[in-house]
Order: sequence, then C-alpha cells, then structure tokens
Amino acid sequence: MARALSLEPDLPPDPPLRPVHTVSSSLRARVLYLNSYHQGYAWSDDILRGIREVLDHHPDIEVQVEYQDFKKYELELVRPLLVDLYARKFSDTRFDLVLVSDNNAFDFILDYGDHLFPGVPVVFCGVNDFHPERIAGRAITGVVENYDVAQTLALALRLHPGRSRVVAIGDRSGTGLAILNQVREGATTFGGRLAFEAWTQFSLEEIRARVREAPADTFYYFIPFYQSVGGRFASAQEVLDIVRANTDAPLYSSWEFLLGHGIVGGKLISGPAHGRRAADMALKLLSGTPLSELPVIYDAETRFGFDYNELQRQRISPEALPPDSLIINEPKAFYELDKQIAWTIAVGFVLLLGILVLLALNIMRRREAERTMHDQLSFQEILMDTIPQLVCWKDRRQRYLGANRYFSEFFGIDEVPGVRGRTDDVLLPPREFAAWVSARDREVIRTERPMPRARRLVHNAWGEGRMLEIRKVPLRDKRGAVVGTLSTAEDVTREANLERQLLQSQKMEAIGTLAGGIAHDFNNILTSIINSTELALMDIDPESAAGQDLERCLRAARRGSGLVKQILTFSKPSQEGFQPTSFPEVLRDALGLLKASLPRNIEIVSHVREDLPPVMADPAQINQIVMNLTTNAFQALRDTGGRMEIHLDAVELDPSAAELRNVAPGCYLRFQVVDNGPGVSPAIVDKIFDPFFTTKGKAEGTGLGLAVVMGIIKGHRGSIEVESAPRERTAFTVHIPVTEAGAALRALAPADAQTGSGHVLFVEDDEDQYETIPRVLESLGYTVTPARDAREALEAVDGDPDGFDAVITDFDMPGLSGVELARELERRMPDVPVLMVSGRERAVTLAADLPNVARILLKPYDRNILSQALREVLRTDDD
Repeated sequence: MARALSLEPDLPPDPPLRPVHTVSSSLRARVLYLNSYHQGYAWSDDILRGIREVLDHHPDIEVQVEYQDFKKYELELVRPLLVDLYARKFSDTRFDLVLVSDNNAFDFILDYGDHLFPGVPVVFCGVNDFHPERIAGRAITGVVENYDVAQTLALALRLHPGRSRVVAIGDRSGTGLAILNQVREGATTFGGRLAFEAWTQFSLEEIRARVREAPADTFYYFIPFYQSVGGRFASAQEVLDIVRANTDAPLYSSWEFLLGHGIVGGKLISGPAHGRRAADMALKLLSGTPLSELPVIYDAETRFGFDYNELQRQRISPEALPPDSLIINEPKAFYELDKQIAWTIAVGFVLLLGILVLLALNIMRRREAERTMHDQLSFQEILMDTIPQLVCWKDRRQRYLGANRYFSEFFGIDEVPGVRGRTDDVLLPPREFAAWVSARDREVIRTERPMPRARRLVHNAWGEGRMLEIRKVPLRDKRGAVVGTLSTAEDVTREANLERQLLQSQKMEAIGTLAGGIAHDFNNILTSIINSTELALMDIDPESAAGQDLERCLRAARRGSGLVKQILTFSKPSQEGFQPTSFPEVLRDALGLLKASLPRNIEIVSHVREDLPPVMADPAQINQIVMNLTTNAFQALRDTGGRMEIHLDAVELDPSAAELRNVAPGCYLRFQVVDNGPGVSPAIVDKIFDPFFTTKGKAEGTGLGLAVVMGIIKGHRGSIEVESAPRERTAFTVHIPVTEAGAALRALAPADAQTGSGHVLFVEDDEDQYETIPRVLESLGYTVTPARDAREALEAVDGDPDGFDAVITDFDMPGLSGVELARELERRMPDVPVLMVSGRERAVTLAADLPNVARILLKPYDRNILSQALREVLRTDDD
C-alpha cells in the first residue's frame, strides 16, 4: 500500500495493540523484509515504522529491507531481475525469517520463496483479497488487510442522503484490483440503494475531466495508487489532492495515511498498527512458538477518522459522526485579542506564510529532483549489478567514477564505492595490465572514438588467469564533449580455451593425415625390404661379408619401422597392446630407473596413491609418457639443480571441467610432473606439442617427445595441460580415464618362424610385395596363389571354391578394398579365415565387425610374424 504522512501534532496516538510477545535479549536472528514498493511510499513506510517499533527493542535481530519498486516499474519486467539479483546477492546468506508487505511481495514469495529462501518461515501483512488455500501446507502466516468497506459506504450514505452512486478510483495493479473486489463486494450489501462504478483504466487527466462532469448523486471511494504526471510519478496523496481540487463531491477511503489530503474520512486502517501486529507474530516465531499456534489474523484494527476541513466543506456536523471518532485539523478555541496585536499577528502570519510558500516551493522542486535522481540511480545500480560483465567508468584524468559489483569482485575490492577517485595503478595489481589500460583510455579520449575489442589475460583476486575481451568507448556530456571513458570486459576464458583446443586438434589432424599417408607408403617399402632381405639371407652364408651386410640392412629396416610407428603415434596411436594396467606399478618401475640416473643436486619427491583403479592402456605407452615428461623436467633442472615432484591420484571431472579439456566427464587418474626450473615461455607454450618443435640442441632432441606424448594421451582418450611460473612451478598434468573398455587388437609376440602347410590365396597390389611375399610363404611350406587385386582373387575362388585354407589380403587396393573383398569371401566361403594386412589403423575399425577376418597384420611385418599368424589361424580353424 502507501505510506502515511505524519498527522498533525494533536493527532491522538494509535489504539494500543495486544501485548507484544517478548523474547530474550540474547535472541539472535536475521530477518529479511521484502517491501512491494519503494522508500517514500507512505503506506509501506508506515508498516515498516510499526515493524521497527517492535523489532528495534531487540538489538540482536538484524532487519534487512529490500524495496521491490513494483509501483513504478512493470511487474513482469522487474520480477525476473529481482529473482536473479536475490539469488546472487543472498547466495551465502541464511535468513531466519522473511517479512513481506502487500500483495506484490506476497505473490513474489509464493512463486519464488522456496527457491530463494528454502525452509525459511514467512510472515505477511498488507495483503488484500487473501485466499487461505494459497498458503496451505507452507510455513506462512500473517495479518490480512481485511477492513470493512461496507461500514464506510454505509456512513457515506447516512451523511450524504442525496447521493446513491459510488465511484471507486484506482488502478489495475494486483493490489488495486484486490481492493477493488472488496469495494465491489461491500457495495452489493446495499441491494439496489447504491450503484457502483470503477475507474481503473484512466489517466489522471481523464479522471480530472470525469470528476468535473460527474452527476450530483455521486461520491467517491479512493484506492491508493501511483500515476505518471509530466514524466514523474505522483504519490497517492498527490493524486488525491488533484482529484479533490476538481470536484465538490465527497471522497472516502479506508487508509489513515490519506487523511488530510482530501477525503472526508471513513473506517480507517493504520499502517504502523498493521506492521506492529506482523512484527509481533515474527517475534513469536523467532522465539520458538510453532507456526501451527500462529494462525492468520483476519481482523485488521480500524477506527473511524475524519478531516475537520472536509467536514466543514461538506457541511457535516461533528455530532453526526460515530462516537470516539478521530478528527484532525479541528481548530483550537480562539480568544479575543486587541486590534494592534491582531494586526501584528496577521502581518507576521502573512509574511511567514509567504516565506513558507517560497520554502515549500523550493523544497518541492528539490524533492522532485532528488526523487528523479534516486529513481534513476536505483534502476541503474540494479541493472549494472546484474550484468555479467566488468563495467567501470572514469573521468578525463583517468580517475574512477564508478564500477559495478562484478568488477569489484573480480579485482577483490571490498565495496563498489571503494573505486571512486582511484587510478589504475592502485586498483589493478598487475602493473603491465594497468599501464595497458591507461594507455588505451588516453587513446580513446584523444581520438574520441571507441577502441576495437581486445583480448588480454588478466589474473583475478584469487590468482586465476582469466581471458577478458575488453571494449572502451568515450563518455560524452549533453553537449557532446568527451568527459571520460566507459569500459566493459567479458570473461571469455572458456571460449578461448575451446578455440585453442580446436586449433590444436585441427593442426594435429592435418599433420596426422600427412604422416599417415607417408607412413603407409613407407610401410609398403619396408615390408618389401624386410622380407626380401630375409629371403636373401636364406640363400647365402650369414657369416659372409654379404650376409653381414644383409643383417645390417634388416636391422636398419626394422629401426625404420619403429620410427614410422613413432611418427604415427602423435597422429593416432595404436590401441594394440591395450590391457587393464596398474598406473602406480608402471610409474614405480619408471621412477626406479629415473632415480638411479639423477644427479645429487636434483631432489625427486613422489606422492603416489596405491589404491587407484586400473586403466585400459598400453603399459609401454604409459611408460613412454612418464619417461618423456620426467626426462624433460630433469633436463630443465640439470644445470642449476632443484626439485621434481611426481603426483598420481584420482579425480572426478564434472561436465564443465571435462569440456574445457575436451574429454568425457567421469573418473580419471591425474598424473603430474612438477619442477621449479626455468619453465616454459608464454610465447611457445602453444607450440611445445607440435611435431619437430624443440628448444634443445641438435644433439639432444628431435622435437617428437611431447608430440608423441600428446598422441598417446589422445589415443587413451585423455588430456594434457601445462602451466608455468618460472623458477616457481612448472607442471605438466595428464588425465587418463578409468575405463573398462577392451583392446581392439591382440599383439603378436615375436617368435622364430615355423613351417606349416596349406593353400593360401595372397592378394596385394604392390608389385614388390606381390613378387616377395609369395616366396616367403612358400619358404614356410605353404602353397600360394597370388592375385594383384580383388577381381583376380574372386576369379581364383570361383575356379576352386574349396581349394583354399586361408586368404591374406591388403587393405588398400584399387577397385574393391580388402574389407569389401572380405565381405564377398564371407559369402562365398565363410569357413576360410582372412588375414587383413594394412599400414593404417582405420583398417582395425572397418574390419572389426567381419566374422571371417581372423587377424589384422600391421605393416611392416616380417617372416616370423607371418609364420606365427598363419599357424595360429589355421590351428584355431582346425580346432
């Protein structure tokens, strides 16, 4: 409702309430008071005054007042902003009780109370048109604004016998409509004696015109509401004064604070008394009285009250009023004075009146300006504090004029007013960043043009590096002159991380595609070299000079095979050899070797949890991760010495943390290698995982170490990240998922070649292998039918469908690929096993669902591997 203006000094005090329930002075509680309207609105200010009259006697009870301003701003516009504001503002605050006044705050707490203040009891007051079913089952009680409109209307009919039409003047707000329903209901109690009409949709100018033209049998019932007049809000009393000035008809109402502003009177409800009753219920709840013992109070305390000036204007005698009525503005007895004193008093009174008029006009203008400024600042403050960006503004001398709450929290400033008058050097701890900001502000003022968006890495008050996207524009006065700068900054750390990951992924994918293609061709060449060399060694004395040369050739070819596999590792490592692996066990073995080789000026400390779940991984590849990262740390510390720390534990990555690392949420083993060496320069931190990038000398590194580590980790569906503070802490952090997934391949352990028997169909489009591998197979005891492509192979099968014991086919061939050929063979001779040969990992995926593919051999392979694969396949087939 509205706020009651102070009555005249001779106004009798409010009637006493029932005794207030007292509590111990040691009672400590926090109470939130949600006021539907704004400070300065009479009704709700009177309620607050009554609440404070009770609660201020208990100094340990802290009352926080929040004005929701629903009289001035659109309800549906402000409610979502307030929900978000309270959720942020009170996220760390626990209230013991919530007080609400009037219907808008009451509806707000019904809709959002359980979300914003779960489990907190509520006491309401000032609520019209109350329906008890709305609070059924909830911890809510209070005082209903339930006054008897019918008594006021009956009194008006008795005092004005010639009037039989009542017009209710109000608005269409939630509270206004609730009161209007009570007035309409009261009018119906008089049957046909009283006609009823409501004016709720008209502007103040329309109301002014209507009251001038109203019939002579009309009187008015005024419902307090705000109205926009000349670009500002007029209070209920001001609106009532305007209506009163344009009609001689009597006005009645039910609110005591309107007395003295044009109403004759009525059965009036008191704001302070209403607030005291609600505060009394709140005290009982805080002192432990069960809510069930505090039912809703429906009988609002009212009394008849009248304005003597309006009684005189309507020619109503005070004797016609109900007994014990309150009358304001009633004149005191006047005693006869002599003329000289009378004239002195009269002249003095006129002079004082003139001065008072001037003062009143000046005060009214100042209050109007203050009210406008307060409204604008209040809305601006709410808006600024709800924007999820850092916002600040400065004058031409680069002194801060203000900032929003997000800016203050980011830089650890206790209060928003604490920024005013300060400079960048004081508020922004990083000196380099402060100098950059000041230079950009001076540039904006000099050019009078906005600064393009720029990204900067800035550390917040908690030491976290955050990527800010900063924008600066000039501030202008009403004449267009630049008077300062406005800066906004958005935290884009998450977007920057995702962009960096995407670029790294695209770069590695491009390099991997190139490496995979080159490796495939090398594997074909190496396969021919290895097998041709092995055939040549069978024809000469191994101890001869030529035999020794061929052995060296064979060893070189096999080293070349290892190099090709290493190049493929940073593209897409093989999952051959994946098995349930104990990371602590692998780490313990690797550290045993490492500690034995470290000089004494390097201290190594390990923090390894032993009760960790296994991971599905290749132990050799995990060992390679450990050795590469620890070797890098050793090389960083070997000149100056220092400390190396090894950490291994388990962590749970939530969706947000997993998304930043481009992995799936879940349980991960976290492996960290930390040293206090010279660190990694920010200029190269994004390049250290690139293949062939190195800062070491030519004799120390190839630039493949970290690239291989990255490839292995990606192959294990994990992540790696690096953070570096020179001479303090450089840390490489690896996350490997805890998973039950099995390996896609089963490794073939090297063994001596053994002869076998059977008819083998060999399909290969590479001319060298076409000539070489059949000879290798024949040397192992097998009968071979070679084919240069799938078409020739199918023709051979059609000519002798039962004559083959096994098929060896290349994956990459013109026409039908090895996978497509395997599908055709499965249809024509389903019992014959197929061995797929490829230098590409994608063959594993494509052939996984084919039942007749018994083995996949990765190039390059030699005579021993081929012998073992055939013997296992044919033995399994025989079994």
